[in-house]
Amino acid sequence: MNKEDIRKAALRADLVEIRIGLAHFTSTVFQKVGTELHVVGHLIGTDRRDSLSPFGHGNDATVAVSMLLKIGSQLTSASADLITDGRHYAGSALIRQLVEVEYLAWAFEAKDEEAARWLRSSRDERRNFFAPAKIRAAAGDHFRSVDYGYHCELGGHPVPGSWALLNDDKAVAQLMLSDCLGHTGRIWDHVVGWAKSHPNGVPVLARADEMLEQYSRWKKLDLLAALPPPP
Repeated sequence: MNKEDIRKAALRADLVEIRIGLAHFTSTVFQKVGTELHVVGHLIGTDRRDSLSPFGHGNDATVAVSMLLKIGSQLTSASADLITDGRHYAGSALIRQLVEVEYLAWAFEAKDEEAARWLRSSRDERRNFFAPAKIRAAAGDHFRSVDYGYHCELGGHPVPGSWALLNDDKAVAQLMLSDCLGHTGRIWDHVVGWAKSHPNGVPVLARADEMLEQYSRWKKLDLLAALPPPP
């Protein structure tokens, strides 16, 4: 697909509507599931009984996943809203934070104890074990450092390259929104992976089919969903 095809796909009104709708649908699901998981995680589990949770939760790992989803919910809806109303740089800056949520979601799926460890961590422990570079190293080839650097350069830091998001180019903004959805889809996939091996994962699995249907529809209709990551 050449640049002109990409631009046309980015600006198609029906596809713009689909992207915005999926972002808000995702935000709602993340918020609802996060709220339900927090209740379940506080009530059900042995961490409180075994004096493992500093917060008195039944299962700290479940509460950690609930927090991650609620953070992701706000970042997703806010990014979509900012991009929609023309504040493209601000919306892109939030997508970089979604990348970090994706890293943590991978870590929580890979090792359930990492979720509880994160929730109980101090600032120094987060710097030493949960910083983006640390998680990328632990993940091997799963994440590319160039992708994180791309977000830092484009919208994460005030650098000259940010001009691409400051000239009101709606096609570039829609590319960022599509990228946002790619990250939210992967966040959800990691959370589903966690839920499949955790007794408190029912609220996640109850929405798995609906989320799969919505994301499959987007990927089928939107040419931007098939774009490769930046070189």
